[in-house]
Amino acid sequence: MMSFVLRPINSSDVDWIFDACQDPLIQQWTQIPRPYTRDHATSFAKDLGGDLAVWAITSESSPLPFGVIGVHSVEAGVADIGYWVAHWGRGKGAARSALALLVELLKEWPEVRTIEAKIGEGNTASQRTVLGEGFIQTDAQGLSCRCGDSEISAVSYQLSLKKNLPLL
Repeated sequence: MMSFVLRPINSSDVDWIFDACQDPLIQQWTQIPRPYTRDHATSFAKDLGGDLAVWAITSESSPLPFGVIGVHSVEAGVADIGYWVAHWGRGKGAARSALALLVELLKEWPEVRTIEAKIGEGNTASQRTVLGEGFIQTDAQGLSCRCGDSEISAVSYQLSLKKNLPLL
Protein backbone atom coordinates (compact mmCIF):
# COMPACT_ATOMS: atom_id res chain seq x y z
CA MET A 1 0.00 0.00 0.00
CA MET A 2 1.27 3.45 -0.92
CA SER A 3 2.13 5.85 1.90
CA PHE A 4 0.84 9.43 1.62
CA VAL A 5 1.72 12.67 3.39
CA LEU A 6 0.25 16.16 3.39
CA ARG A 7 2.29 19.29 2.84
CA PRO A 8 1.13 22.90 2.50
CA ILE A 9 0.38 24.13 -1.03
CA ASN A 10 3.03 26.50 -2.39
CA SER A 11 4.04 28.33 -5.56
CA SER A 12 5.83 25.26 -6.97
CA ASP A 13 2.42 23.55 -7.25
CA VAL A 14 1.00 25.76 -10.01
CA ASP A 15 1.78 23.49 -13.00
CA TRP A 16 0.36 20.25 -11.66
CA ILE A 17 -2.70 22.01 -10.16
CA PHE A 18 -3.39 23.61 -13.53
CA ASP A 19 -3.03 20.23 -15.30
CA ALA A 20 -5.21 18.42 -12.77
CA CYS A 21 -7.98 21.02 -12.95
CA GLN A 22 -8.45 20.41 -16.68
CA ASP A 23 -10.02 17.06 -15.71
CA PRO A 24 -13.78 16.94 -16.42
CA LEU A 25 -14.50 15.15 -13.12
CA ILE A 26 -12.74 17.81 -11.04
CA GLN A 27 -14.61 20.46 -12.99
CA GLN A 28 -17.91 18.60 -12.50
CA TRP A 29 -17.66 18.02 -8.72
CA THR A 30 -15.81 21.09 -7.44
CA GLN A 31 -16.22 24.85 -7.43
CA ILE A 32 -13.14 25.66 -9.51
CA PRO A 33 -13.53 28.39 -12.16
CA ARG A 34 -14.35 27.33 -15.73
CA PRO A 35 -12.36 27.47 -17.85
CA TYR A 36 -9.53 26.89 -15.38
CA THR A 37 -6.49 28.93 -16.36
CA ARG A 38 -2.87 29.01 -15.23
CA ASP A 39 -3.68 32.34 -13.52
CA HIS A 40 -6.33 30.53 -11.45
CA ALA A 41 -3.74 27.93 -10.40
CA THR A 42 -1.22 30.66 -9.52
CA SER A 43 -3.80 32.50 -7.45
CA PHE A 44 -4.88 29.29 -5.68
CA ALA A 45 -1.28 28.41 -4.79
CA LYS A 46 -0.85 31.91 -3.37
CA ASP A 47 -4.14 32.58 -1.51
CA LEU A 48 -5.59 29.05 -1.16
CA GLY A 49 -8.80 30.07 -2.91
CA GLY A 50 -9.95 31.73 0.30
CA ASP A 51 -9.75 28.50 2.30
CA LEU A 52 -8.26 28.42 5.80
CA ALA A 53 -5.69 25.75 4.92
CA VAL A 54 -4.88 23.57 1.89
CA TRP A 55 -2.44 20.71 1.59
CA ALA A 56 -1.04 18.79 -1.36
CA ILE A 57 -1.51 15.02 -1.14
CA THR A 58 1.97 13.60 -1.81
CA SER A 59 3.91 10.35 -1.77
CA GLU A 60 7.59 9.54 -1.99
CA SER A 61 6.71 7.14 -4.81
CA SER A 62 5.58 9.91 -7.17
CA PRO A 63 7.17 13.15 -8.35
CA LEU A 64 3.69 14.69 -8.77
CA PRO A 65 1.24 15.27 -5.93
CA PHE A 66 -2.00 13.32 -6.22
CA GLY A 67 -4.46 16.06 -5.28
CA VAL A 68 -5.43 18.56 -2.60
CA ILE A 69 -7.39 18.54 0.64
CA GLY A 70 -8.34 21.53 2.68
CA VAL A 71 -10.44 23.28 5.27
CA HIS A 72 -12.85 25.78 3.73
CA SER A 73 -14.02 27.27 7.01
CA VAL A 74 -14.64 26.59 10.69
CA GLU A 75 -17.92 27.83 12.16
CA ALA A 76 -19.47 26.93 15.51
CA GLY A 77 -16.96 24.09 15.96
CA VAL A 78 -17.61 22.56 12.51
CA ALA A 79 -14.77 22.37 9.98
CA ASP A 80 -16.11 22.37 6.41
CA ILE A 81 -13.64 20.39 4.28
CA GLY A 82 -13.13 19.50 0.64
CA TYR A 83 -10.73 17.55 -1.53
CA TRP A 84 -10.04 16.40 -5.06
CA VAL A 85 -7.69 13.84 -6.59
CA ALA A 86 -6.08 14.26 -10.01
CA HIS A 87 -6.80 11.64 -12.65
CA TRP A 88 -3.26 10.22 -12.27
CA GLY A 89 -3.82 9.68 -8.54
CA ARG A 90 -7.18 7.93 -8.52
CA GLY A 91 -7.53 4.35 -7.39
CA LYS A 92 -4.42 4.48 -5.20
CA GLY A 93 -6.03 5.36 -1.86
CA ALA A 94 -4.88 8.99 -1.97
CA ALA A 95 -8.20 10.58 -0.98
CA ARG A 96 -8.91 8.20 1.86
CA SER A 97 -5.36 8.44 3.22
CA ALA A 98 -5.43 12.23 2.95
CA LEU A 99 -8.77 12.34 4.75
CA ALA A 100 -7.38 10.21 7.60
CA LEU A 101 -4.35 12.52 7.84
CA LEU A 102 -6.59 15.61 7.84
CA VAL A 103 -8.73 14.16 10.64
CA GLU A 104 -5.57 13.75 12.73
CA LEU A 105 -4.50 17.34 11.98
CA LEU A 106 -7.92 18.72 12.88
CA LYS A 107 -7.84 16.93 16.24
CA GLU A 108 -5.14 19.47 17.12
CA TRP A 109 -7.31 22.48 16.19
CA PRO A 110 -8.98 23.37 19.51
CA GLU A 111 -11.92 25.12 17.83
CA VAL A 112 -12.91 22.05 15.77
CA ARG A 113 -15.35 19.54 17.28
CA THR A 114 -16.86 18.15 14.07
CA ILE A 115 -15.67 17.71 10.51
CA GLU A 116 -18.21 18.07 7.69
CA ALA A 117 -17.97 17.26 4.00
CA LYS A 118 -20.79 18.39 1.71
CA ILE A 119 -20.74 16.16 -1.34
CA GLY A 120 -22.78 16.36 -4.53
CA GLU A 121 -25.53 13.76 -4.52
CA GLY A 122 -24.12 11.86 -7.51
CA ASN A 123 -20.48 11.90 -6.42
CA THR A 124 -20.41 8.32 -5.17
CA ALA A 125 -16.59 8.06 -5.15
CA SER A 126 -16.31 10.89 -2.59
CA GLN A 127 -19.22 9.50 -0.62
CA ARG A 128 -17.46 6.12 -0.35
CA THR A 129 -14.28 7.90 0.76
CA VAL A 130 -15.87 9.70 3.71
CA LEU A 131 -17.93 6.68 4.74
CA GLY A 132 -14.75 4.60 4.73
CA GLU A 133 -13.22 7.01 7.24
CA GLY A 134 -16.16 6.77 9.65
CA PHE A 135 -18.15 9.83 8.60
CA ILE A 136 -21.91 9.54 9.10
CA GLN A 137 -24.52 10.84 6.67
CA THR A 138 -26.61 13.54 8.34
CA ASP A 139 -30.26 14.35 7.81
CA ALA A 140 -29.68 17.81 6.34
CA GLN A 141 -32.67 18.53 4.12
CA GLY A 142 -32.50 20.88 1.16
CA LEU A 143 -28.71 21.01 1.19
CA SER A 144 -27.00 22.02 -2.02
CA CYS A 145 -23.48 22.69 -3.23
CA ARG A 146 -21.94 24.37 -6.21
CA CYS A 147 -20.62 21.71 -8.58
CA GLY A 148 -19.58 22.41 -12.12
CA ASP A 149 -21.69 25.21 -13.49
CA SER A 150 -24.74 24.61 -11.35
CA GLU A 151 -26.13 24.25 -7.86
CA ILE A 152 -26.96 20.61 -7.14
CA SER A 153 -28.43 18.60 -4.29
CA ALA A 154 -25.81 17.61 -1.77
CA VAL A 155 -25.41 15.18 1.06
CA SER A 156 -23.72 16.11 4.35
CA TYR A 157 -21.34 13.73 6.06
CA GLN A 158 -19.96 14.46 9.51
CA LEU A 159 -17.36 13.04 11.84
CA SER A 160 -17.38 13.99 15.52
CA LEU A 161 -13.91 14.39 17.02
CA LYS A 162 -15.41 13.70 20.48
CA LYS A 163 -13.21 16.24 22.16
CA ASN A 164 -13.82 16.75 25.83
CA LEU A 165 -15.52 20.04 26.48
CA PRO A 166 -13.95 22.16 29.22
CA LEU A 167 -15.61 21.90 32.60
CA LEU A 168 -17.44 25.02 33.75
